[in-house]
Amino acid sequence: MAQTIHLAQAAIVSGAAAGIKVEEIVLGGVTIGQLTLEGTTLEIASASAALQAVRVVIHLDFSFDWWINLGFWSDSGSASLGSLSFALDLGNVAIPSLGNIPLSVPNIAIANLSAVVAPVAAADLGGGTFTALTAANVDLPKSGFTLAGFAVGGVTVANVEVPQAAAAVVSIQDFHPNGNLVLPRASLGPLQIPSVTTADVQTTAAIGFNGNAGQQGLGLSLSAFGGTFGVTPTVYVSIGALELQGVSLSGSVAKAILDTIGVPVELRGINLSSIDIGQITAANITF
Repeated sequence: MAQTIHLAQAAIVSGAAAGIKVEEIVLGGVTIGQLTLEGTTLEIASASAALQAVRVVIHLDFSFDWWINLGFWSDSGSASLGSLSFALDLGNVAIPSLGNIPLSVPNIAIANLSAVVAPVAAADLGGGTFTALTAANVDLPKSGFTLAGFAVGGVTVANVEVPQAAAAVVSIQDFHPNGNLVLPRASLGPLQIPSVTTADVQTTAAIGFNGNAGQQGLGLSLSAFGGTFGVTPTVYVSIGALELQGVSLSGSVAKAILDTIGVPVELRGINLSSIDIGQITAANITF
C-alpha cells in the first residue's frame, strides 16, 4: 500500500547559497501601456534650400465707386472695370541656408507599445540568502511510496526540529511563472537627441498658395461729380518642388515615462551550489 508523508507546516528559519547561476533568462514580448514624452524640443536646420519651377501670377481687379450731387438730386454706385492678369516665371530659386528652427512639443503620449527583448544568457548572480521560508500542507511524495516487507500505519509526530542541513547542488531545469512581471511605472530623463544629418528632402507634390491685399484707391472730384478708382491685387504662387539639402535634426526630451510594463519571464537552467540551511521546524507530521 502506497504511503505519503503529510506535513501540516514546515518552516526554515534561514539559509544561504554560495553560488546562484541561471543559464538563460527568457523575456517574452514586453508590453507598455503608455509612453509619455514630456518637454520635447527639436531643432531643424538645413544647409541650403531650393525652390524649383516657381511661378507667380498677379491678378488685378479694377472698380470705380462714383457719386453725383446736383443739389436737388444725388446718387452713387459702384461699377466693375474688369481685371488684368499677368504671370512671372521665376524658374529655380536658391535659398542660401535655413538656421535652427526650434520646435517645442509639450507632451507626446503613445499607447499600447510592444517590444522584443533578447534572452539573457549565463547570468551569474553570485551567492544569496533567504529567511523565513514557510510551506503548508506538504505531501511527500505526491503519489506515495511503498517499502517491501515493511508496513507503517497511523503514525503522527507532533513536532520535529532539525538544527542544520546542507545540500551540495540544487538544480531546476525550467521555471516559468504563470503571471507576468509587471512594473507599474518607469521614467528616464533627461534625454539628449544627438544631431543627425539626413539625406536631401524633397516634396513629392507641387506647392501652391495665394495672398490678397486690401483695395488701393485713387480719388477723383469734379465739383458735383466724383469717385474713386480702386484696384484689388491677388497673387497666386506655385512651386513645383521644395528641396532641402544637408538637413540636420537634434533635440532633447525632459522625461520619458513608461506606464504599466508587462514582461513574461522564464528562467532556464537554475543551479544553486553549496547550500546551507538553518534550523528546520516541521509540525504535525502524519503518514
